Amino acid sequence: MQIQIKPVYWVLLTMITWGGAIIGFHLLRLDAYGINEAAARALLIGWSVADKIASPAVTMGIPDLRALVFIPLGIYWPGNILAAKVFTLLITFWAAVLLYKWHRNYAGDEAALIAAGLLLIAPLTVHQVDSLGAGPYLLLTFALGRWIDHAYRSKNRLFGGWFFLQLIVVMFAVSLHPIGLAYPLSLLWEWRKNPLDKRHQKYMYIGIVIAVIFILLVGMGWITQSWLGNPYTVFTDNILGVEPSEDFYIVIGALLGILMLVALAVDSLRLARDLIGRMLILGVAFGLFAADATWVFISLAALLYCGIPLLIRLNQSLGKTGFMGQRGIFFIVLFLVALLFMQGDKAYRIAVERNALSPVDKLILTLSTELEDVPEDENIFVMSEWPGRTMLAIKRPSMPLPPPYKDKETLFRNIKGATHLVFDPYEEDNKPLADQLFSVSGATKTISLQEGGAIIRIIDPQELLEEQTPSESTSPEPSTD
Repeated sequence: MQIQIKPVYWVLLTMITWGGAIIGFHLLRLDAYGINEAAARALLIGWSVADKIASPAVTMGIPDLRALVFIPLGIYWPGNILAAKVFTLLITFWAAVLLYKWHRNYAGDEAALIAAGLLLIAPLTVHQVDSLGAGPYLLLTFALGRWIDHAYRSKNRLFGGWFFLQLIVVMFAVSLHPIGLAYPLSLLWEWRKNPLDKRHQKYMYIGIVIAVIFILLVGMGWITQSWLGNPYTVFTDNILGVEPSEDFYIVIGALLGILMLVALAVDSLRLARDLIGRMLILGVAFGLFAADATWVFISLAALLYCGIPLLIRLNQSLGKTGFMGQRGIFFIVLFLVALLFMQGDKAYRIAVERNALSPVDKLILTLSTELEDVPEDENIFVMSEWPGRTMLAIKRPSMPLPPPYKDKETLFRNIKGATHLVFDPYEEDNKPLADQLFSVSGATKTISLQEGGAIIRIIDPQELLEEQTPSESTSPEPSTD
């Protein structure tokens, strides 16, 4: 008697095996370092809400909507960063499953299965999970958007639950990253080309526009997002999950970038007919203006889901017969890419075991070490350029840096009570702050100056207020002669 296992059990078994391998091979850090700043703020807000604590985290500004999904983690596993990473593992896997189901109808089972498999073992995927990056969440919203749209159309019910669920997912995606704008724009295009009727189309237009404007106004844009970085440098530095230390990896990253552009250019017309396909194309385009690891992750997904079907068709177009004739070139490339990804995973594991940190994390670690021997009841208050990451590491109150002020007296009054400042004095936005702080002798002390930035200790806050330019009361009185 042959026992047939339902597909859902194979999916669960694959998820457990893949997730267990990532955790078992020590590919995830267990401490508070390496976390994305936006994710750190969302995690702190989630923990604060779950524990009903008035935390200084609320002063960091409204985070992205991951804070809502992190609230259950705070209820059951408060303060546990590993729980958040395991949750992100699940998000990544289900995003890959939903994209597999979409890609199976778009390019066939073979291409869909291989694309999903390569995405799951890519070192950049491990890095996104380890840093709680926005990439897996964006991919999941892209896949959910298509499924929700189909469900809404099948119900054909105005202002039903699927309508509002679609708007919630739109707001979630837009709050994560500028790439999230690809979701509502693709949805608007879908309803323009394929409306149910004029009435549904009108209300969908209005709902999407209001949702996008609302989330941008409430979140005040993307406050932790860096803009106008060099896409080439960002892509080559992140595509293999860790910053390249050899020219070989830079060349490989550049080659993968060229292949992605070629795949999108060749298959763009066919891909643009599909909702998810448009999201990937627009996501890669929008990310050029906000290039970071999240954009590289979306670009990698676009490369795999667009490039693999093209490579299969290219191999078949040669007209050869037999397995090697039909799939020979494809499987050689597949073997090389899988080998490259596994080497990247190995390098990432070594980096975790060696506790290799980014320059900013090294700076925060220095501050954490400095505060280890300070009693918990002693007043320590840190103002940091990276308040979320700083608070996770030092487990003490942390707030963002003060905005630029026209004079140092106003600045000193607004940082009264702070004991430490952590920032990069070489950044253009921070130069006024650095100049004002360093212009006062004796009131501040530079604890550490590193590649990632500086740690400034406020020795005497009162002296900051007293150390001012001569006032009219101290100037010689005018002669009455």
